[in-house]
Amino acid sequence: MNESKIILRAVEIKDIDLIYKYENDIDAWTGGINSRFCSEYAIEQYVLSSQNESAFSQQQIRLMIDVDVSGTLQTVGCVDLYDIDVRNSKAGVGIYIDKAFRRRNYASNAVMELTNYAFNILNLHQLYAFVGKDNIYSNNVFEKCGFFKTAALTDWLKSGNDYTDVNVFQKIN
Repeated sequence: MNESKIILRAVEIKDIDLIYKYENDIDAWTGGINSRFCSEYAIEQYVLSSQNESAFSQQQIRLMIDVDVSGTLQTVGCVDLYDIDVRNSKAGVGIYIDKAFRRRNYASNAVMELTNYAFNILNLHQLYAFVGKDNIYSNNVFEKCGFFKTAALTDWLKSGNDYTDVNVFQKIN
């Protein structure tokens, strides 16, 4: 288990190639809502627009996850607050850890840092996450971070000809 200090930071132009890689990881699509490839141009436009727009107007914040690896900061993934709902003071949480850096405790550390940011800086009341029932690792991450499973959505995600349930996790400030 790696207890490296997680640093969440804003998306920079230099992250376009990494975001392109993450968004186009077909294996990750089964756990989320993405089902199409993203162009480098579209990602570049997203990165540029996120520099000038408020998180609340875009209803999304993407933060890159950096860790100190042998004295050098290494980007290991990204974490999102999405569907930010100002009126009801809530947002969804999404996380992606690069395959080369998984199973090192980075995901749970990043979710904890994101939770602190959402509750203490953005003053959100609650966070939620939709996690495929079969994604044992992600289910464990959210439980470890103090999220509670509050519902299960039956046959929510389609994979091939099969459907899988999704667990809904919530954490209230």
